[in-house]
Amino acid sequence: MNELGRPDIRLPQTLTSPKTRVLGARSPADAHPEDGFRRIGEGPSAVRLPAFWAGHGSGPYRPYDEQGRTFAWFQACPLDQAYPLEMVPPLDEESFVGDFAWFGDIGDPLDHRAAVTDPIASDLARDGLSLPADFLALINRANLHRCLDREGGGAWTDVTGPLPSPVDPADRMVPFFRDQQSRILWYLYLHHSGQAAVVCSDRDFTVEPGLRYGPDGEIVLPRREIFWTAPSVEIFAYRFLAEARLTLAIHEKQRAGELDPELLAHLAHYVPSSSSEDCGRMPR
Repeated sequence: MNELGRPDIRLPQTLTSPKTRVLGARSPADAHPEDGFRRIGEGPSAVRLPAFWAGHGSGPYRPYDEQGRTFAWFQACPLDQAYPLEMVPPLDEESFVGDFAWFGDIGDPLDHRAAVTDPIASDLARDGLSLPADFLALINRANLHRCLDREGGGAWTDVTGPLPSPVDPADRMVPFFRDQQSRILWYLYLHHSGQAAVVCSDRDFTVEPGLRYGPDGEIVLPRREIFWTAPSVEIFAYRFLAEARLTLAIHEKQRAGELDPELLAHLAHYVPSSSSEDCGRMPR
């Protein structure tokens, strides 16, 4: 009964924060005043973006439509075919401080990767901006470099930029990850106030859009929408890898008791465990 992939699966005791990065429940205090949207920056200059999570499916435990399909990655746009943020497990965001402690040994810096990020950092510095430490770690550290590629279902790291934001020309975007068909791309969004987040789009802003045609042969104007998807690069990487590993475990029909506690906590968000241990929030 505890074989992954069964809709009637029974989970063992589930550990939540502070023993994993997953909160047992989203408390009322954490409710966001703008469900479906998030802001980057403060005050009148803040950028308000529609928000969702586009990622791996979770077998029968998280379908995204009435047909029971579970893989919303390539359906990230339009918005109604992706996962609302309220659907994914709530994370203890305060426990992510940019050091990737949950990953383990991140390895030494790679000189050949610094040759990629240093010119980007120089360009950003002229605009008074800088690359966050967690972004530099993900791209430049030996054990983190291409960790998303290895478990990403064909998606791959592709760092270029910086590019002007289509929302505010004072902001910058650094593309860093895309699926194998470039149907969806993830960008580091740098607000001119210094705040950062991860956004995604079905538009490759590194190239001029070619003509697109509708079902009746009409020319369709390219969309310039971007979507908020994570408050930091580290949190994006954590959730992406957790879902990739959980998806593989479901495909291989592993037993729930064999799951890493972090993955089990993710799964328990969709399947109530027989005995959950709700430990509250990670202490500051």
